[in-house]
Amino acid sequence: MASALKKTVHASEQERADVASARQLWKTEQQRQLDPKKLVFIDETGTTTNMARLRGRCRRGARLIGRVPHGHWKTTTLVAGLRVDAVTAPFVIDRAMNGQIFRTYVERCLVPTLAPGDVVIMDNLRAHKVAGVREAIEATGATLLYLPPIHPISIRSSSSSPSSKRSCAKPPNEPSRHYGPRSGASSTASPPTSAPAILATLAMARSKWKML
Repeated sequence: MASALKKTVHASEQERADVASARQLWKTEQQRQLDPKKLVFIDETGTTTNMARLRGRCRRGARLIGRVPHGHWKTTTLVAGLRVDAVTAPFVIDRAMNGQIFRTYVERCLVPTLAPGDVVIMDNLRAHKVAGVREAIEATGATLLYLPPIHPISIRSSSSSPSSKRSCAKPPNEPSRHYGPRSGASSTASPPTSAPAILATLAMARSKWKML
């Protein structure tokens, strides 16, 4: 077991070294060969209607009021290209990005805006690497480049999902002095039931309240 752990640590160190080397090569050599006027950066951004706070604080005796959609959850994704002087080929969809949608975007929206000599740059999202994407871009005389990974994990699997963005958007679970009723949403956290857990929660809430 110790031997397997040692091999894992060594592999992680090697992966970090590979990532650092690739990023240094990109910064010192590859970037210098690119003409900024020919660059087209492709990226997505998205939002969901349940990116809303589910808990908060208010004065004792007052009602905590918050607004969230009443169960009408919806994901919206925007993908576009960014040139040195303009945004190009914007495309909005009412769902999360996947490989099939991205290939369709490239073929129908991005490709008509490309010219020979353009350099399309995108990250290592799995949807960006489906079959047909590179072929469609290079058929116009443009070049496709992928950014170097920013973390060893992204070498093995680079993916993004609305669920990960939602987890970043939500505040950490923290005790509140008072909670008011919330319409259309329910908390997934269960209250402590044992006496020690209740006392610990109250002590934590009291200490945080004093810091405000």
